Amino acid sequence: MKQPALLLRDFGVGVRIGLTLLCLVILGGSAVSGMYLRDHHSGRDERAGFSVDDIRAHYHGIRSKSPMVVALDENKHPKDLDPKLRAALLDWLNGDRLTQDYDNFDLGDMAPAEILADNCISCHDANATGPDAYPQLPLRYFDQVKAASVSRDIQPVSEKVLMASLHAHALGIGSVCIIAVLLLALTRAPSAFKGLFAVLIGAGLLIDLAAWIPVRDNVTLVWAIMGGGLAFQAGTVLALCTVILDLWLPRGPRE
Repeated sequence: MKQPALLLRDFGVGVRIGLTLLCLVILGGSAVSGMYLRDHHSGRDERAGFSVDDIRAHYHGIRSKSPMVVALDENKHPKDLDPKLRAALLDWLNGDRLTQDYDNFDLGDMAPAEILADNCISCHDANATGPDAYPQLPLRYFDQVKAASVSRDIQPVSEKVLMASLHAHALGIGSVCIIAVLLLALTRAPSAFKGLFAVLIGAGLLIDLAAWIPVRDNVTLVWAIMGGGLAFQAGTVLALCTVILDLWLPRGPRE
């Protein structure tokens, strides 16, 4: 395989040390960006932890009825629940006294806490077992009930903020990527690998950033943002690792 006329390995020790350190800085920045993404968006969907819904809430927004309202009203679950108890729970869920009336002593057996304890917790508990058990949606404690009882109307980040962020990402990250691809081109790696890494970087970044605006109207593009970002990060890490290795591997024949 014919190598380029100029190779990274031909540079002096000082230049190779400097390039290695800069590559490590960018690799470190990639790792930190992943942690920042998790910490910055975690809870954006009004649920604990980091999930796809956090990304969806940020770029597209989330509008959904509470799981308990859907189960009680639309799915008529549980089927054998007394209509009066079902109506009492729905009135409570659709009202504005969620916390105050949850275990209101004055409501007696019609208090939501009592209804849930008698009719729901046997199946909706973290330790529930049996054919009807659904431990994924525990309702034993109020914080668990509250998480499943609140409807969500999460608006996406404002278009003004989004455009400012898109501008910064396109120019800043795009410039770094051009340098990374050029350095990769000067390595002794096989052309197929260099081409693959370069395409992952360029296509991944383009797909990711290009989906930021249309995702506001098409939620499926959230997967384009995530897939493009993953491809871009993978290509960048592989390219920079290749550059670092090539800077310090022993010289070989150019042919």
